[in-house]
Amino acid sequence: MSRTAKVACVTGAGTAPELMAEAVLALEAVTRLHGLEIDESHVSFGGVALSRDGHALPAGTRAAVLEADAVLVAGAEEAALADVVCDLDVRARMTRVRSGHRDDAVFVAPTDDSTSEWAIERAFEVAEGRTLRLTAVGDAPWLEAVDEVASRHEHVAVEHLAPRVAVPMAAFNASRFDVVAVAPVWAEPLIEIAAATAAARVAAHGLLAEHGPSLFMPSPDGGFALAGTGVANPSSMLLAAAMMLDHGLGWPGAAATLAGATSAALVDGPQTPDLLRFGVGATSREFTSQVVAGFQLACMNAEFWQGAA
Repeated sequence: MSRTAKVACVTGAGTAPELMAEAVLALEAVTRLHGLEIDESHVSFGGVALSRDGHALPAGTRAAVLEADAVLVAGAEEAALADVVCDLDVRARMTRVRSGHRDDAVFVAPTDDSTSEWAIERAFEVAEGRTLRLTAVGDAPWLEAVDEVASRHEHVAVEHLAPRVAVPMAAFNASRFDVVAVAPVWAEPLIEIAAATAAARVAAHGLLAEHGPSLFMPSPDGGFALAGTGVANPSSMLLAAAMMLDHGLGWPGAAATLAGATSAALVDGPQTPDLLRFGVGATSREFTSQVVAGFQLACMNAEFWQGAA
């Protein structure tokens, strides 16, 4: 495993610069803790790039993306995101949903029918690094495709769920899932329900490529209403950074530290205004500082991990 990596930090307008700043702060701290190093290239796209360079996707941004080992995006609302994605060999969509301290589910779906086998294979690989459980959601042809790939992963326990069962389960008991391989036709409703905003729940997204860099981004946050105030909730951005560490760079230890500390801050830390009904909310930096302060408790090794005793 390489201990250095190149990351393209691609930033749009609205709250994107503030969220990217929080992600960079957390990434610098967690990689230092784990003895890793990231070489960051900071480039813009969308409205900011259009006003500055006269093009929504400047040549420098495109070059930084293609030269990177992974891409971290802030500003998923930008229409120019489609231009960034079209340069990548994207085969699958991934959404990670965390709630409470430890409940954690990953949903994987192909980008289209031609990438189904690759996406299913990737879902099994993810399951092998977690609890060796995979749920297949879809119609009969999809379940058959999952079973065909399962024959190469006999140690992973596979269950089949009909969409009419899985959708309400995602709404009311998402922690029941670990890794879900979902057919394209059912991916959007299932994932949107599982990732819906709720207390102490956070979701982030990835576009996984077979060749070249994969791309990771937070859930859209409206982008502009809170721009410049310094109080945007950075939890989804931090989870996107954790996904990048794991599924983009192959650094699961650092990813687990960042994801665990983010969940802990959501449960017990300072709350940004979107999480409060009354009172004064915390700033984005105060939230991220709490995440960074929690790294040594979230770090899963014999010296620091609370569960090790």
